[in-house]
Amino acid sequence: MPSNEFAQCVRQQVAAAIKQHYTELGTWPSTQQLPIVYNEVYNVSFCGIENLHVFDSKKFRKVVATLEEKKLITKRQLVTSNEATVDILLDVHTSQYLQEIKTSKMKVAEVTELPMLLMLPMWLLQWRVVKPMKYMVAGTMLAAALAIERGWSINIGGGMHHAYSGGGAGWCMFSDLTLALRKIRKASQGLVSKIMIIDTDVHQGNGYERDKLTFEDSQLYILDIYNSELWPHDTSAKNAIDNMVELRCGTKDGQYLTSLESALQQASRDFQPDLILYNAGTDILEGDPLGRMSVSLEGVIQRDQMVFQHALVHTCPISMVLSGGYAAESHQAVAKSIENILTVFSLTSRDAELNQW
Repeated sequence: MPSNEFAQCVRQQVAAAIKQHYTELGTWPSTQQLPIVYNEVYNVSFCGIENLHVFDSKKFRKVVATLEEKKLITKRQLVTSNEATVDILLDVHTSQYLQEIKTSKMKVAEVTELPMLLMLPMWLLQWRVVKPMKYMVAGTMLAAALAIERGWSINIGGGMHHAYSGGGAGWCMFSDLTLALRKIRKASQGLVSKIMIIDTDVHQGNGYERDKLTFEDSQLYILDIYNSELWPHDTSAKNAIDNMVELRCGTKDGQYLTSLESALQQASRDFQPDLILYNAGTDILEGDPLGRMSVSLEGVIQRDQMVFQHALVHTCPISMVLSGGYAAESHQAVAKSIENILTVFSLTSRDAELNQW
């Protein structure tokens, strides 16, 4: 296994104990693989209708392709997720909601914000829309466990932070972060219990916030930094936020990064987590049609490095998911930020042992 700065964040004994509980979600990686989870199924496409939504539902393969082109990874080094089953989803979601997702075209169209889906047969929606999101759920859950073994991980997808126990919205169908934290607590028999979610997506993460209130989760600490002028304006969900930073349209690098740094310092004083789940939306990027912030590409890169550095300083495993990002260059921002993380923290190697894959 390659040496890296996050080796000090590894919880090897815990990882050894939880492996057996993740066989349904994907294959545990060999030492030659990286703790980066991806499945080609993540990418949503069906006759071009997906292009009617501003979210680039095929950006995941673009991120992977860019990292491959730069010789940072090979596909064989990536961990492949499986599809999350209904039984897995039932740990968080109500049976009524899952039944609606299975049988109601109206519900699928509502969650994805694509009325055009009403014209398609249900079997096609299940195959082309619902299935990819189930794979991303498994990816987020598996990545959380891999962070315990490797000290860090990334799911090239996931971060459906508007989904909650009884519903979904904003292209977020399943509450993958809540599913991930509940799974790892059970698998580790409480050895990993104190979880911190750091959410830097431009929108309030009201889904897992609702879940925190629903499940009365006192062991979950939420740091949410977002544009308060944007949807969802979920006032009741704000009661779940421990560390709330509300910004406004037009916020630039300086104010954003200073606000985040201050919030991270406060989080250090408030809570000592066993695991950090990092929801790293790129919709804060200047020019994003929904985010309406003015953070540069370099600002996004600095943001992600700052969060990883926070985890490293506190020797805490961290697992990152991609979440939102609606600018045409969103996939480039994600790839460049991941490249920076892999390089700065020595998380990948270009030596012969890895490149032989």
